[in-house]
Amino acid sequence: MKLLSHILASLMGSLLVAHGAPEATSIKLFVDHSAQPLDGSEVKVPHDSSSLRFLVTPRSLRVRYKLEGLDSDWRPRTDEMFLIFRFLNKNGDPISQEAFSANGSSPGWKGSVEKSEFTSRREIVQVPADAESITVVMSSAGPATTVGIFAISGITISSAPKGGETPVTYLKDGRLPGVDAFIWSKSGTHPSMASLLPSDKEDAGVGVFVIKDDDIKAHADWVTTLKTLPKVVPGESLELQWKEAYCTGVGGPFSPTYERLPAGNYRFVVEDLSIIGEPLNTGAMMTVKVPLPFWKNFWFWSACAALIAGFSTLYGRHLIRKRINRHLRHAQLIADERLRIARDLHDDLGTRLSHISLLGAYAESNVEDEEARAAVGQITTMSRELITALSETVWMLNPKNNQLEALVDFLCRLVSELCRLAEIRCRIDAMSAIPNVPISHEFRHNVSLAVKEIVNNALKHSFATEIRMSVQLENTQLKIVITDNGVGITREPNKTSLGLENLTQRMSSIRGKCTIGQHENEGLKIALEAPIA
Repeated sequence: MKLLSHILASLMGSLLVAHGAPEATSIKLFVDHSAQPLDGSEVKVPHDSSSLRFLVTPRSLRVRYKLEGLDSDWRPRTDEMFLIFRFLNKNGDPISQEAFSANGSSPGWKGSVEKSEFTSRREIVQVPADAESITVVMSSAGPATTVGIFAISGITISSAPKGGETPVTYLKDGRLPGVDAFIWSKSGTHPSMASLLPSDKEDAGVGVFVIKDDDIKAHADWVTTLKTLPKVVPGESLELQWKEAYCTGVGGPFSPTYERLPAGNYRFVVEDLSIIGEPLNTGAMMTVKVPLPFWKNFWFWSACAALIAGFSTLYGRHLIRKRINRHLRHAQLIADERLRIARDLHDDLGTRLSHISLLGAYAESNVEDEEARAAVGQITTMSRELITALSETVWMLNPKNNQLEALVDFLCRLVSELCRLAEIRCRIDAMSAIPNVPISHEFRHNVSLAVKEIVNNALKHSFATEIRMSVQLENTQLKIVITDNGVGITREPNKTSLGLENLTQRMSSIRGKCTIGQHENEGLKIALEAPIA
């Protein structure tokens, strides 16, 4: 394929020269396999184009190009010139060769041979069997369209160092050792492009061999003459050394191809270069627009998004409404069932317990036996306690009490009643204006049981003579602080006193916390805090 491209480039270059160079660099665009080019400085191609091929006919010997919007930098056009070491048999026929290429610009290239820094090269090659002599060829005969400058100095051929043996030198700085004769000659299809420059560079030898190829259909060579070829030994290793500087490119028409360009605006730019690769501030440009397919346009997707969003919103609202209604029905069923249970407990068990309490009171006043009277008194007391517990249970179950105001009122009555029965002073500091905020059944249940447990623990274990409760609402945080003037926390081995772990678990279940500490005047201080929403 590379050989075929070189042949096509050579034919195009020949046609260009035969008909005269164009007045300016031109660009034509071919879409896919179309034979009809798209001319003009601005073209629009179909969005489904599989390939875009630009035909560039340069005005100058060399050019560089890029497709802005895709290429981040210039794409140079370069190809090879060669330094060839060719081995010949005793009949003078070539049997093998080693070719070393020069492609692009050498590291020390600075615009001309005189200004450039030469790069040293060293290679090791094996002399093939049946080889008797070696010839050196410096050539611009890569593809015929290769142009540029190739300079070499100090060509040396010697046997590779081995052990303590002294290397044999076959060619020293371009000369045969001990021979002053000039052993080089020009050749090629355009020999005058080869020249020899004197050099003040160290180890330049006979000078600097230069090929300045400015003909896209010809090449030039520097080659050692056949009569003075250095003799070599088959099988030995040769050390090849030289210094080089070069700047090579490709001339003539060319056709870069880009496959399946994404949608966007592009600009194909070609810049004319001199033979040494310097910009000439001339060239050509073509703007190419690849449109988006309609299904990738913003308006299409906006319409689709709006349509999908509309349907999604309607369907989402339907699902949310359906879920809310199902949740409300479920919550209402639970509330109704709680209310039914509360009524049944109040109407049935409450009535029976009240009856038992009345009978006990009657029996206690009419029984003369002291033991029987004491037993009946216990029955009466337990009945009253059950009535109180039943009232609390009914209050808990009743969904109508799922309000902050009802909870605070219940807590105040609960603490007051417990302290009254225990004949202990009770002081309550509750907020004067209680907002009518709804609370969950779980919140109401856990807070009321936590307060009851704290007060009962204080009555049973603290030996306190006074209990205080403060109820405050800060933003959405309900804060309840209960203090006593008792003995504080006392622990028995292997026991958790005062049910403190239960308090912590209850408050954690409603995203709250329980803080327990020593009161400043001895006793115990327990703070409950939880969000009502």
